[in-house]
Amino acid sequence: MKVAFFNDTYHPYVSGVITSMERFASSLKDAGHQVMLVVPGHIAAPSREHQSRGVYELFSIPVPGFDGMRIGTPIMSDGHLSLSKRLDEGIDIIHAHSPFVVGRMGARLAEKRDVPLVFTCHSIYPNYSDYVPVMSELAGDVIREYVVDYCSRCDLILAPSQYVRSVLWEWGVSRDIRVLPSGIEIEELDRARREVEDSPEAVRRSLVDSMEIPREATLLLFVGRLDHRKNIDFLFDVLNRLPLQLRAELVVVGEGPARSQLIEQAAERGVSRRVHFAGKLPFDEVARWYAASDVFCFPSQIETQGLVLVEAMAAGLPVVALESPTSEETVEDGINGLLAPGDPGAFAERIHSLLDRPEMAEELRKAGLKEAAAFSNEALTAKLIGYYEALVKETATRRAKGGPALGRPL
Repeated sequence: MKVAFFNDTYHPYVSGVITSMERFASSLKDAGHQVMLVVPGHIAAPSREHQSRGVYELFSIPVPGFDGMRIGTPIMSDGHLSLSKRLDEGIDIIHAHSPFVVGRMGARLAEKRDVPLVFTCHSIYPNYSDYVPVMSELAGDVIREYVVDYCSRCDLILAPSQYVRSVLWEWGVSRDIRVLPSGIEIEELDRARREVEDSPEAVRRSLVDSMEIPREATLLLFVGRLDHRKNIDFLFDVLNRLPLQLRAELVVVGEGPARSQLIEQAAERGVSRRVHFAGKLPFDEVARWYAASDVFCFPSQIETQGLVLVEAMAAGLPVVALESPTSEETVEDGINGLLAPGDPGAFAERIHSLLDRPEMAEELRKAGLKEAAAFSNEALTAKLIGYYEALVKETATRRAKGGPALGRPL
C-alpha cells in the first residue's frame, strides 16, 4: 500500500504526536509499504520533497511562543500542486494526525481522490485553547465542534486510549472509533534493561557522572515535553516531602517552552540542586536513563495515552503516577505500578513505600514488563495495516459496483 500521513507539526518541534507518526511510518516501511509524510517545512521556504526520507515539506509560518513550531499554510503554490500530482500516483490511504490546516488539506485530497481518510485524534484539543491568543471557554467549544465536524468526514477514527474514545463519544462523534495506542521502541528499551542488569554500577555511574549527580543518590525520573500543563513542578513539592536520608534527585529528560520557568520554580522551592535538566536526548540514551533509575514519576493529568509510562515499564522501571483517566488505563494500582492522589505528600509516600519494599518493587517491575509487551511498534502497526486493508477493500468493492464517490465536502 501507499500511505500519506498529514500532520500540522514537525521537526525541530518535539511532541508525542510526531514521535508516534514517525514510529508508525517506520514500521509500515519495514513491512513493505510506502509512506509519505506531509508536514510543515522547518524554514520559510517553498514546498519541497525529500524523496530519500519520504517527507514532503509545505510552506510554513512560525507559531509565536513555541520554539521550533511551525504550521503549514493553506496558500496554494506550485509545491501544493506538485503534492496533489504526487498523490495521484496510486495513493491508497490518507491518514491525518491532526485535524487542522495540514490535516484539512489531507481531507480535501481524500475527497478529491476518492480514497479512505483515517484520523488519529492524538489530543483533547479544546484543552489547549488557552495557547491561542484571546482564547476563552467559547474558543474551546468552537474547537470541539470543529473536531466533531472533521471526524464526520473520516472513514475511520483512531484514539490512542479508551479515555479519548469516550471523550469523542461524549462530544457526539458517531463514526467508527477504534483504540490504537502509539507503539514503543521495545527492543531499544529491552536492550538498555539488559545492559543495566549486566553492569548496573557501570551504566549508572556513567549517567550520574555526566550530570554531576552524587553516585549514592536515589534517582527519580521524568521524561516528557517541558510544558506547564505537564504539572512537572508538582515533583518539586514531592522532593521536599521525601525523607532526606533517601537522597532523592530528580532527572528531567526533555525540552519545551516551560524549561526556564521550571528552573525558576525549582529554585523558589529550594530544590534546584536536586533537579537536573538533561535536555533532549537520543532515544538510546533515554532508554538507559529509564533502565538505570529507581522510580519513574508521572505527574501529568492531561495525557491522552501516557506513552512514557509504558516505556518505563518496558525498561523495568517501577512507576508512580498521579491518578487520572489515562494513568488508570495503564497503571493497575499495586499490580504493575502505583497510583497517587493529587497531593505531593501522598505521592512522596508512594515513592517511599516503593523504595522501602524492594520485593514489592520487583513484583511491580515484572508485571510492568508484561504490560509493556503489548505495545511494540510491530504489533500495533500490524493492527493498523489490518484497518487500512479493510478500508481499501471496501473502497474497491464500492467502485466495482459503481457506487458514488465518498462525499466529504469541506
